[in-house]
Amino acid sequence: LLVGAPKANTTQHNIVEGGQVLKCNWNSNRNCQPIVFDPTGNRDFAPDDPLEFKSHQWFGASVRSQDDKILACAPLYHWRTETKQEREPVGTCYLLAGSKFVEYAPCRSTTIDADGQGFCQGGFSIDFTKGDRVLLGGPGSFYWQGQLISDRVTEIVAKYDSKIYSTKYDDQLATSPASAAFDDSYLGYSVAVGDFNGDGIEDFVSGVPRAARTLGMVSIYNGKNMTSMYNFTGEQMAAYFGYSVAATDIDGDNYTDLFIGAPLFMDRGSDGKLQEVGQVSICLQRASGGFQITKLNGFEIFARFGSAIAPLGDLDQDGFNDIAVAAPYGGEDKKGLVYIYNGRASGLNAVPSQILEGQWAARTMPPSFGYSLKGATDVDKNGYPDLIVGAFGVDTAVLYRARPVIRVNAALEVNPTILNPENKACSLGDVKVSCTLLSLGQPHASIPLSSADFQVELLLDKLKQKGAIRRALFLHSKQPSHSKNMTITKGGKMNCEELDAYLRDESEFRDKLTPITIFMEYRLDYRTAADATGLHPILNQFTPANMSRQAHILLDCGDDNICKPKLEVSVESDQKQIYIGDDNPLTLIVSAQNQGEGAYEAELFVVVPPQADFIGVVRNNEALARLSCAFKTENQTRMVVCDLGNPMKEGTKLLAGLRFSVHQQSEMDTSVKFDLQIRSSNLYDNLSPVASYQADLTILAAVEIRGVSSPDHIFLPIANWEPKENPETEDDIGPLVQHIYELRNNGPSAFSKVMMTLQWPYKYKNNTLLYIVQYEIDGPMNCTSDMEINPLKIKVN
Repeated sequence: LLVGAPKANTTQHNIVEGGQVLKCNWNSNRNCQPIVFDPTGNRDFAPDDPLEFKSHQWFGASVRSQDDKILACAPLYHWRTETKQEREPVGTCYLLAGSKFVEYAPCRSTTIDADGQGFCQGGFSIDFTKGDRVLLGGPGSFYWQGQLISDRVTEIVAKYDSKIYSTKYDDQLATSPASAAFDDSYLGYSVAVGDFNGDGIEDFVSGVPRAARTLGMVSIYNGKNMTSMYNFTGEQMAAYFGYSVAATDIDGDNYTDLFIGAPLFMDRGSDGKLQEVGQVSICLQRASGGFQITKLNGFEIFARFGSAIAPLGDLDQDGFNDIAVAAPYGGEDKKGLVYIYNGRASGLNAVPSQILEGQWAARTMPPSFGYSLKGATDVDKNGYPDLIVGAFGVDTAVLYRARPVIRVNAALEVNPTILNPENKACSLGDVKVSCTLLSLGQPHASIPLSSADFQVELLLDKLKQKGAIRRALFLHSKQPSHSKNMTITKGGKMNCEELDAYLRDESEFRDKLTPITIFMEYRLDYRTAADATGLHPILNQFTPANMSRQAHILLDCGDDNICKPKLEVSVESDQKQIYIGDDNPLTLIVSAQNQGEGAYEAELFVVVPPQADFIGVVRNNEALARLSCAFKTENQTRMVVCDLGNPMKEGTKLLAGLRFSVHQQSEMDTSVKFDLQIRSSNLYDNLSPVASYQADLTILAAVEIRGVSSPDHIFLPIANWEPKENPETEDDIGPLVQHIYELRNNGPSAFSKVMMTLQWPYKYKNNTLLYIVQYEIDGPMNCTSDMEINPLKIKVN
């Protein structure tokens, strides 16, 4: 493990708190030894005339490694030129490539002072690319506009000369200074790399947390030429949008996704008051170009959720990368929290699969557990990536080792699923009983170990409360449960076991309507599955460790003993148009009925379009049935499935309300369509005709424009004033008139391609009336004029 200790003392001569980078062995005595990047003290022009100042330089504040390369930086390193006495915090870094140590200080240049790279603080953030480049952020360059610099590792090593303090690199990529409007933006505050244009070369990502009038920005620059590609702007002032950035493919589509932290973001609580909770923006890169952005808010106030974000690799080996998000001042006594989020095909699972809690209390400062994170490296070589968490307030770095994940597959079949009490095909001693055959596919697993021990338990009629009569029992034991121990070997195939279960005599129970639930559960024996270091595996939490099937008791279904339902479904709503952005949900009133014989396992299936999300069932209307509904995905089809009864008896008619939120995914979406159908497990007539409901998506926007003139009156002719033949200043052409216009969209919909036309009286009787000196724009709009603005080049006060 590599751990930065930026306030550590070193053996450097006359240096106080120069900072260190420690190499720590995790699996033995956990001993840490410093890596000596720079053994020397301050270099000088002459005795008592230093040119650099390494005390309190924070060496180790940023550390990154790749293969046999380590880059460590001191962003508070100062130096000065021979002609100046002022110390400049240019920052410096040291690169270990193989066995060679070289200094890398791209901001230590001749362009000193605040308007150049004098306050660069190079190495404030760093990263490696796969293409043998380093990326360095210097948020203090150019009056704190900030700067990104990238150089090739091979050139840094080749051109290093300890006697030369300022080195020019031939293949350097760097951002340039912009206009004064971009001062104090902090480009380079945070950095990450990833391919965002599909050319196979990693591009550069940087947080700019004070840009756009402190709304914050994140900018992506082309990895070939450092040209701007994308800009993301925060939505709240002073949220520090861009404080942290990370890049990884979270949804498995082979496109790099972007994560942006805004730890000071404020949201309204249940009382309506603003609370600082922090936020992470998830920007999923799409094959068609652009990004789909969702937001993830923190859970505690003042926890600084989003202060650090780290790609973790694929923790559970499900084919999707995972991430960690820190809230270093959350949890009990603000000891800090780190949230683990799993990726999936639809993006990031918004529910954390695990929360790591800081265990260390500090006396003088918060522990800051999670202030720094690093993942996606398999430290213990067990095939799963691990996570390192820094807690600088208690001088601690914590290694969290990923536990091996066992994915278990099992099968359970019941045949027949409908028990006919009159069909007694099995013998219980001298008594004939109605029975069913249970086929148990004993679990087989994808395991990282040679074998694992499991206990498998099978329960009949599980939903019956303790003490109630179980309607079905195992034929061989006359008991409602069956259990066994088994060992699963790596790569082993599924073994099958068949068990007979019988139905008790009808005189022993009254309930003939509810299904008989057959439940199978398997448990891992963790004691026998630990590896050599004592690390236990874990069952995949997204694969259920149990399964259940249902059997039903056959009811009276006519002379042919075959139930033939007649299922019908219809749908209506009073909303024929849906306004994009409107908070009012769409409510579908569904009528489901059976005019035939009983329908077993009758369920209503509602195919949900991608523009809609299921909210729930209408429960505040006594006229509507309160169905039990659940959202599910089947073969990429999103559905809501509602239970209609088992059986859904003849003559049953149910009226229910389903609520959906609707949004527009693209401007091509002009309508949403829902398809509804009733399905049952009956052998015949088990489907209803499909009923559809379509609503149009409509844009509704209340746009208003208002303005004010200052002053609101000008009286002509102007007293005591004569125009000058060659005017130069504003006063030479007349009194100042200011017009301020505000264009506002009061919603609920957003819309694009808006044009505002502004006309003004420029001439009156061939003389200039309103002469425009200049105009200013605040907001996302571009303005053009059909005539030249300020053709006389009047100087603006």
